Amino acid sequence: MRNTAEQVRKFIVEDLGWGGSPSELTDNLPLIEKGILDSLGLLSLVTHLENSLGIQVDDRDIVPENLGTLRTIDQYVARKLEEARSQKAASAPM
Repeated sequence: MRNTAEQVRKFIVEDLGWGGSPSELTDNLPLIEKGILDSLGLLSLVTHLENSLGIQVDDRDIVPENLGTLRTIDQYVARKLEEARSQKAASAPM
């Protein structure tokens, strides 16, 4: 799922206008704590994830544990995609 972290890195640089180097956005950099993602940036990120990946981000999921670093975002998206696959498989006719 390395793809998700790269996609979010690109989004932060290009869409949110972060002025640093993309290489500075390491997988474990605390994006919220360092001010890279503020409240508006978080909402923009959530919209981006929902639109580009087709996942639904619940309001209660918008917390640093899920969206605080590129690594946690990647892990969160992987969980949401797996949940969607499981729900689709469970609802498929037998």
